[in-house]
Amino acid sequence: MSKYKVFISSVQSEFVSERQRVYDFIRQDDLMGQYFEPFIFEQIAAQNTNPRQLYLDEASSCQVYLLLVGQWYGNALPGELSPTEKEYLAAGEGNAYRVAFIKDLDDLQRDEREEQFFRKVQNELSYRVFSNPSVLISLVKQSLYAFLKYKGIIQTLTFDEQTREDASMSDIDAKKIKDFLHQARKKRAFPLDEDSEPEKVLKHLRLLRQGKPSNGALLMFANDPQYFFPTAVVKCAWFLGTETVKPIEDYKTFEGSVADQISQATSWVMSKLSVRFGQRNEEAQNEVEFEIPRSVIFETIVNAVTHRDYNSKGSVQVSVFRNRIVVRNPGTLPVELTKADLMKEHGSYPHNPYLAEVMYQMGYIEKYGTGITENIRKMQEAHLLAPEIDLSAEFVTTIWRDNDATNDATNDATNDATNDATNDATNDATKNVGNFLINRQNDVPNDATNIGTSNTNIATDYLAANKRIVDRVVKKKIKPRMTEEQIQNCIVEACIVEHSIEELAHLFNKSVTHIRNRFITDMVADGILLRTKPSHSLGQTYMTNPKHKKA
Repeated sequence: MSKYKVFISSVQSEFVSERQRVYDFIRQDDLMGQYFEPFIFEQIAAQNTNPRQLYLDEASSCQVYLLLVGQWYGNALPGELSPTEKEYLAAGEGNAYRVAFIKDLDDLQRDEREEQFFRKVQNELSYRVFSNPSVLISLVKQSLYAFLKYKGIIQTLTFDEQTREDASMSDIDAKKIKDFLHQARKKRAFPLDEDSEPEKVLKHLRLLRQGKPSNGALLMFANDPQYFFPTAVVKCAWFLGTETVKPIEDYKTFEGSVADQISQATSWVMSKLSVRFGQRNEEAQNEVEFEIPRSVIFETIVNAVTHRDYNSKGSVQVSVFRNRIVVRNPGTLPVELTKADLMKEHGSYPHNPYLAEVMYQMGYIEKYGTGITENIRKMQEAHLLAPEIDLSAEFVTTIWRDNDATNDATNDATNDATNDATNDATNDATKNVGNFLINRQNDVPNDATNIGTSNTNIATDYLAANKRIVDRVVKKKIKPRMTEEQIQNCIVEACIVEHSIEELAHLFNKSVTHIRNRFITDMVADGILLRTKPSHSLGQTYMTNPKHKKA
């Protein structure tokens, strides 16, 4: 059997040792060497052919493409692509299995074009972050092993079809089976009667192997699933701010069957969200409208619990912040899918296919391969940002909250009486946001925490209480294509009231790393922005230096 060609792609000068180590690992490992033939340009002797065309031919004909992304973009004339990006495109056109490995740069900034390339890769592929060559080798091994499983060369049972020696049918709760049958018959016209024997039901669902319940059966129907899988739980935490800092306002761990965990965690999250009520003269009863559709929260938690890696010792974690909800689960995308595939209707390749089938029969999964696209559509209908997905370490979904709803929820009762006066005041304030900084006194201290109580600072206090007004003004100035100077000017206007980096990233629809590395660090160093807390403090926010004159 011919070996699968593995093309190792990166800026050569930046990853000299890493490229060689990956190459040597594949050649020398007993399993990998049996099925893969690595290629790096350094191993090709000088030939008469055009070297650029040679590596593009190799990239387009490879079956596996491994990309290392670091700090530098590589040699490229203005308007042209680097050799690495050309290789990336060639491998994609050749339908190679592409995986990216991103170097953790700590506080270093990426070259501007490399940052653009990284964003492109981030939006199209699954990627993993490595901090040193040993971690890189481990991640490469995992990726190549997954490829061999995908090709059917390595035959293994999925987690949910495996069995345990210490489990038997006596561990199955007959009531849970009966509850499932009631719901599945109602939702999907499930063919078995509600009084069917548990063994018959599990056999029909392919959750019984040689008379023993599979892991999927235990997760769904065991009397005590956590006896067998202690980390198969959903951990939920509520933070009043925008960062993971103590004190935690509320913390819950939901156990039981996967269906119980999903229902309980969804209800818990919804209890932390803002609610609007319809008028009684419009409806017989007040219509309840949450700031985020319940179906979006439910679908996200279903995906996390159903498709997680149950071999991992980690748990599904749900964090509710003031500006977002973050759901993370131990797991990655199957090799058949890329991140770009998730943004459109795609095939279904669940890590736990038998558990997913149970979820489908119960109506927890409506249609295979459409969950994320449905969430995007529902968020758009609610005039909210689409959920963000990060695959750098785990599968992390961020759902941005409707901050206007959060702020308005406690004011609905008084809005009618105060709208006119408030609108007059806020209009006066927002009309002058651009000029406000210029008019501020020049003799204020350099520390934002010690700003005095002059008339202009009274205006600042007013705006601080109405941050959403400032954000709306700035949001209108944000365009799809902006120069760095334009973005910086918008940050200056936004930080007329204090903002965290996470809030600015949300405002500009960019990553936290991008906002920090490209703007905040330099703006603080140049004296344009002031920290409101000592350096490296948790919950850090920033305000515009009153002495700054906007360009």
